[in-house]
Amino acid sequence: MTILPKKIVQELSAYSKPNEGRLAYIRLDFSENTRGYPDFYPPGIPHEWISAYPEYDHVTERIGDFFDVSSDSVLLANGSDEAIAIVAQTFIEPGVDVAIVSNPCFSMFPHTLALAGAILRAVPVKPDLSFDVAGIEKALQDKPKLAIFASPENPTGSMLDPDIVISWCRKYPDTLIVIDEAYVEFAPTTVLPRFGECDNLVVLRTFSKAWGMAGLRLGVILAHPTLIEYMLRVRQPYNVNAMAVHTVLALLDKKDEILAEVADIVRRRKWLAGELRKRNYRVVEGHSNSVLISLGINAEEFTDYCYKNGVLVRNRSGGAQRYTANGDNRNGNHDPLWGLVRACAGTEEENERFLQLVDSFSERYGVIFDLDGTLVDTSQSFDATIKELVRRHSGDILSDSELSGLRAEGGFNDDWVATSELLKRRGINIPHAEIVKEATALYLEIAPKTEFPLFELELLNKISSRYRTFIVTGRARHEYDPIWSDRLCSLFHRVYCLDDLPGLKPKPSPDYLLHLKKEFDIEYGVYVGNAVDDMWAARDAGLSRIGITTTLSAETLREAGAQIVIDGLEELEKVYSL
Repeated sequence: MTILPKKIVQELSAYSKPNEGRLAYIRLDFSENTRGYPDFYPPGIPHEWISAYPEYDHVTERIGDFFDVSSDSVLLANGSDEAIAIVAQTFIEPGVDVAIVSNPCFSMFPHTLALAGAILRAVPVKPDLSFDVAGIEKALQDKPKLAIFASPENPTGSMLDPDIVISWCRKYPDTLIVIDEAYVEFAPTTVLPRFGECDNLVVLRTFSKAWGMAGLRLGVILAHPTLIEYMLRVRQPYNVNAMAVHTVLALLDKKDEILAEVADIVRRRKWLAGELRKRNYRVVEGHSNSVLISLGINAEEFTDYCYKNGVLVRNRSGGAQRYTANGDNRNGNHDPLWGLVRACAGTEEENERFLQLVDSFSERYGVIFDLDGTLVDTSQSFDATIKELVRRHSGDILSDSELSGLRAEGGFNDDWVATSELLKRRGINIPHAEIVKEATALYLEIAPKTEFPLFELELLNKISSRYRTFIVTGRARHEYDPIWSDRLCSLFHRVYCLDDLPGLKPKPSPDYLLHLKKEFDIEYGVYVGNAVDDMWAARDAGLSRIGITTTLSAETLREAGAQIVIDGLEELEKVYSL
């Protein structure tokens, strides 16, 4: 045995408990209330089990038999969390020893190891969320004191091949290889049958998941007897309560029924994953009792929606507002779980209710697009018209930077208003009605030859298969219909032009967006636009904001309130995890 505990543990002795079998005696040795209060104790458990300190020998033997290991290789813990803490506190020398984890992983791994003073090294997962076996192998070559992985991993459901785990144990005998198998009952393989092959292998199990004992807290550490003896020096002497002992003994007598229920949970998980895929969601199924649904920017809002409607799911991403479409936060750190929501496989009724919420969220969500510069390239139509009118009336050549600078100020989303403003700044005052008349005639001459879509129909179809789509544009109906009505109206639920609803103010006012939300019962949604006015209108309408950099910089759009900035509409595939 080459693995030793940290120095302080080497100097300690395990707590000296009384001999077990005390319940048959008059117990005057450990200051217990021997009469107790049996009228208030849970039914079905002998009252002596409650008033006396718990005994573990029998349950340790039963659990050892169940896992097919000797009882001196078994250590009980107050759930997996304490099991992880016992391992870390026993073997990690603070500020000296290195520990390897995967990233992402069960959050208690890095948390507990950091508290123990470990120097952490995290190996990122692959893009498909599987373990980077080669990366872990490289990290192990530096001979860390401990490496801990969950298999299946939480929350990805990814697994490590037992052959690979055993090969690591053999190649790196000075490293404690810890495999947390909290979800293994739902998985096809386990490293446990190989347990006796290596002295430096530790396997963690729990009765919280498949065995339904999360509230009673019972975890198990399986390790070489020498390692167990070290950990006994660290573990609190009465860490597992009598109710947990009583319950697990009863459950072990019914193990066939438990495992049959586990098989049914796996069936329900597969069914749930299949139903979500039918709804065009990408699903990471893995080998646990849950699935990860890829919702992109909607992860946070969908989680909140479920909560408001009585269903709890877990948003595993860092939050839509803090990340780009690629899952990178403002500091450039990549979050492989961006946009993912975890849902466990419940009962048939619970799964049906969850799917109802998936459907109703889609029905109450809208993807709303600006038109000019967002869905349609107008750089050679509207922009060309503005430049020509400025030239005609002032003799100046209007630069792209001056035009974009004006738009960045906000309040000039209407191109003919922008034209009037540009002329006024040159000392030329022409009635706005005349500008509109002249500009419209010129635009309708130029636009049919120069405007073209900025989107692929396949992408739009993917979005429309999940959510309703709309257009809210600042152009007038007589400018829209001749150019785009035949090509776009059938692709969207509704197209709102500037003059469709008399009395409503144009952007940056949120009037049209608020009207759309009310008319179509939209509770959640996003506005995709390329202008400052678009971001302001969406903000005031209570919509998420996606800015597209066709005319303004990413910095300008973010300053205007864009939560995500994209360079092209094709990036919406990542934003929505289509």
